[in-house]
Amino acid sequence: MVGRGRGVSVRSGIVVLIVLLALPGAPVAGATPSLPPILPIDQVRPGMRGVGKTVVAGQRIDEFQFEVLDILRGAGGPITSDRLILFRMSGPLVQRTGGSAAGMSGSPLYIQGRLVGALSASFIWQTPRRDIALATPIADMLTLLERPARRPRGAALYRASRPFAVDGRLYDRVVVAPPREAVRLVGRQPGLAVATPAVAAYALGLSPRASRLLADVIRPQGLEILQGYASKGTFAAQPVAAGSTIGVEEVRGDVEFGGICTVTLRVGDRIVACGHPWANQGEVEYVLTAAEVIAVVNTLERPFKVGNLGEVIGVVEQDRGTGIAATLGVLPRLFNLRVVVTDLDSGARVQLGAQMVRRRDMARALAPLVALSAVERARQQAAGEGTATVRLTLRARGLAQPIVRENMFYSTRDIATASVLDVLDAMELAFYNDLRRLEPYDLTVELSLTRRRHTASIVDAAAASREVSPGGTLRVRVRLQPYLAERPVTRVIEVPVPADFPRGPAVVVVRSAGVDEPGVPVEARLSGALQAEPVPWGVSSLDDALRLFAEFGRNTDILVRILPFGLPATQLEFTKFDVPAARTDRTEWVIQGSESIPILIR
Repeated sequence: MVGRGRGVSVRSGIVVLIVLLALPGAPVAGATPSLPPILPIDQVRPGMRGVGKTVVAGQRIDEFQFEVLDILRGAGGPITSDRLILFRMSGPLVQRTGGSAAGMSGSPLYIQGRLVGALSASFIWQTPRRDIALATPIADMLTLLERPARRPRGAALYRASRPFAVDGRLYDRVVVAPPREAVRLVGRQPGLAVATPAVAAYALGLSPRASRLLADVIRPQGLEILQGYASKGTFAAQPVAAGSTIGVEEVRGDVEFGGICTVTLRVGDRIVACGHPWANQGEVEYVLTAAEVIAVVNTLERPFKVGNLGEVIGVVEQDRGTGIAATLGVLPRLFNLRVVVTDLDSGARVQLGAQMVRRRDMARALAPLVALSAVERARQQAAGEGTATVRLTLRARGLAQPIVRENMFYSTRDIATASVLDVLDAMELAFYNDLRRLEPYDLTVELSLTRRRHTASIVDAAAASREVSPGGTLRVRVRLQPYLAERPVTRVIEVPVPADFPRGPAVVVVRSAGVDEPGVPVEARLSGALQAEPVPWGVSSLDDALRLFAEFGRNTDILVRILPFGLPATQLEFTKFDVPAARTDRTEWVIQGSESIPILIR
């Protein structure tokens, strides 16, 4: 894009208004919320026995038995408690599930009827039984209802007061780390056991490649996609109680991204759950849904629950180091994405609609991946040659009218990925522009694809004069060769020379106005951009940013610009004068190649 400076081109429905007459689990009018009896962590001792509650089939809350083994001390990892409860599970439920499973996080633990904490982490590669787990003390989770908790880091070391046995081996230390990091730590040191938060994340409706790119984005957050398929959640939601399974969603619709965990405590219309963070984003606005469990899959690394997410029942408001907090009966604001893809060769047409929470980093990443999934579904292939015509329409409160951007892309190897590059820039304009806060509510992406090649290469370029004065005009003739055309096409473009342009040698660069990164695979460009920091727009007003988004950086435009000799050819150099030292000329082809012409400014 002209005006940006990174390896991606320029940067369904309306706001979702859901009216639910009765939300499952909503509080009864006039009821007085109260906490259940609490057993403080200082009173918990090894050898104490109790009961835990969780769901392993449908929505029925079942019980398991447990025994406290020790109180571990440490701090600073993904779970920010300075003490964790080490316990052993038992009973028929554990025999059915194979032990602690991802998705059980948040399962409340009671000793003599008093709530002590929530299952929050499981040991990995624990065989043949997975009956030892960790719990977050309830007092640390209650802070979610009152004030922010401490921010977690990557991993934390906890120490036991005495060695404990897992699979016949003795351990006196436990490291709690995100899933992928935990796998790398297994077996590193004698006496060191490895546990990971028992979260089960789902990504449904994405293509395999989009799921892989999403996995790269969420891995630093400690999330790992465990489920890629599910049926639509048409079950009748049961009232929410301690031990219920609930869903957390960031994308909802034809594509879904979220996960399940267990409710630890309900106080009126507020709940706390999970016992660990979802993505540790602090104050948030995620979708809270009903959920049901289909089965527990018992893998070698660790079991996990497979489930369906159901109707919206509330909003998640806190996502912190000791769990999540949500309110029942309150609905989150959502951003709507609609993608329509037409394959002009086969006639196939695919339409995907998704509603995203207003977590701008994930909306920025997921919108291009939803579009990529629609393109690959329409073409029924992941890559390949082709040309794509793309039209984006962004609507937001704060904009006088919808902003429209049209562009064309061509790739010899991966037109599917190339076609969605502008979607990322649309999301950055909506959520990250540094000029004015917008309230985006709708993005429509319309793509048409063909295997036919619509390109024109720059054959040569010539300046009418090799010397020009500041304040004058330079005429540049550009010859284009359209793909398989009998004869070339000539365009004459007049470029103003700014009055304050420095005198001396200069160079005229002729190329496509779109971003050109020779040798960089288009998938690598998208992947790198998804994981990189957003780039400032480099202009002084929102109107200028809107104009850049709508009009500049198109691959079909010939860009002719004048640069002082020896200066880096950054994309903004030609704008830093009294008038831009550049002009564009629109064509019907994706422009390829470039030419440079030395001139002298006298």
